[in-house]
Amino acid sequence: MAYLGRGRIAISYLLLTNLVGALAVLAMPQLALVTVAGLVAVPFNLIGCIHGYWLMRRGAVAWQHRWFSRWYNIALLFWLLPLVVAFTIRTFIIQPFSIPSGSMMPTLMPGSYAFVTKFNYGYGRYSFSFRPNWVPPKLFGSKPQRGDVVMLVPPTTPNVDYAKRVIGLPGDRVQMKNGIVFINGQSVPRDAEGTIVSHYSLDPGEFPVFGEVLDNGVRYQTLDELPNSRGDNTREYSVPEGYYFVLGDNRDNSNDSRFDVGFVPEANIYGKFWLVFRPEGGWSFVH
Repeated sequence: MAYLGRGRIAISYLLLTNLVGALAVLAMPQLALVTVAGLVAVPFNLIGCIHGYWLMRRGAVAWQHRWFSRWYNIALLFWLLPLVVAFTIRTFIIQPFSIPSGSMMPTLMPGSYAFVTKFNYGYGRYSFSFRPNWVPPKLFGSKPQRGDVVMLVPPTTPNVDYAKRVIGLPGDRVQMKNGIVFINGQSVPRDAEGTIVSHYSLDPGEFPVFGEVLDNGVRYQTLDELPNSRGDNTREYSVPEGYYFVLGDNRDNSNDSRFDVGFVPEANIYGKFWLVFRPEGGWSFVH
């Protein structure tokens, strides 16, 4: 359409394609983004070709090339610009993730698809997928709050992303006693809420579910798969300034601040989980 001099139609096709693509991602999150892009692009390209041929037959084209009809402007407007926009959205606004493990069950079930907002805690080195060393660790943004479900980079494995829940803030004292979380000497209220069946191949079975309520009112569910597991009783951890203590909601099957992950620097927390899609339950907000 741009080559035929129909700039408004070309822009309309571009905007409509991206809108339909975004809706398709929400409607079919179980498909890879490349697959969804192909499913959207192929019919729009076919329709656009037929539409262009129809306009040409009617003589409704401008054969005297306008500025946007030249190949380099077409490449700039319809190829480079969309890539820049997509990179900007993914890096600074929102990023999709698939949940590969059961460490955050039942909040994030394996096989689910989630959107993580990137603007909550500022921007820095870990906002980028390629983690450039020349970018400062963190700029701007607010601090994580107790109960936030966050995306983070463990200090020991800087090329791996983990989903965890923030439990301890800088200056807090955190300890596990018989599977109950204690923060600054006070136990986190914990009530039985039935069971859940997991079909996750690495963690199948039926497990008891417990609800917890933090001192700021955040409510969520946890799993307790095994009695007296090695993470149910710990020493008391004193969270240093600038660091956070994180736990997985699947308390007996999570590598978190009790184990190899350790305390997490504030700069390593770069996203907050917002929406999650469960194949068996549809969309829901993460809390």
